[in-house]
Amino acid sequence: MLVATYNIQWGKGRDGQVDLERIARTIGGADLVGLQEVERNWRQMEHADQVRRLSELLPDRFVYFAPSVDVDDSRRGPDGRITNRRREYGLLIISRWPILSARTFPLPKYPVYGHLNDCGVLLESVIGHPGGAFRFYVTHLNYLSERQRLIQTRMLIDIIADAPRQGGPVTGPGVPASEFGADWIALEKDEVPAMPEPAILLGDFNMMPNSPEYSLLTGPAGPDYGRIPEYGLFVDALTAAGQRECEGITYPANDIEQAKRIDHILLTSDLAGRVRRAWIDEAADASDHQPVYAELDWGKASAG
Repeated sequence: MLVATYNIQWGKGRDGQVDLERIARTIGGADLVGLQEVERNWRQMEHADQVRRLSELLPDRFVYFAPSVDVDDSRRGPDGRITNRRREYGLLIISRWPILSARTFPLPKYPVYGHLNDCGVLLESVIGHPGGAFRFYVTHLNYLSERQRLIQTRMLIDIIADAPRQGGPVTGPGVPASEFGADWIALEKDEVPAMPEPAILLGDFNMMPNSPEYSLLTGPAGPDYGRIPEYGLFVDALTAAGQRECEGITYPANDIEQAKRIDHILLTSDLAGRVRRAWIDEAADASDHQPVYAELDWGKASAG
């Protein structure tokens, strides 16, 4: 199974051209992708609904979109009728397998004097892989403030850790069989979404491997044993594949910012041994970020 994360900067490549076909070519070989900075009606351009366009370009995939920012773009016509429309940008899952369930959790955000600051979310999904279902999370953390990223990181750790105990969007342990498929919920017993233990968390975290946010997610680094991924924390797919933490760039330098490794694929510790290889696609030019890939052995994954 090939997994990828990519901040697509609404399809604007290094040449300044917006080209969603180039995005689809870049990530089209992956089985499961989490994209950030995907837009719907955010600006005037061809294919302003990027969710629809990417779905058209990848017609054999399941997709799910979660806006992190959603503002009004409705219009009143001369006859007084309202055309309801939203301006949105956020996160998109593209999957070879069904997206069995999905939930979106807002992350805290606070104004920063002199800067624009936008909302972030954690998108949770359950992927129906034939080798065993698993949780798949996509996020995009605050780009401005380490303090705000720390707040967001603590929150997403708690959400992910508690999800199996809470169960899926609909739960019903001990419910009589006669109640399934009937009354208001109208779900058959085998349609009630599970909430498996194994989880993948990826996205644009805006954090470097030497940051306190990274240590919260992957455990502190010690002089003798290195990173200690405690139960409930995560393993970085790149380092599990043998890359040193200080190596690699996913956000090349520009006139203002230094080169950084801020896009990550993280795995719950029970999945660390499933990493076959992981890499950064340094040749991709479809965005201001580089996509990150991880190939995982999922042939005998547990459904949790």
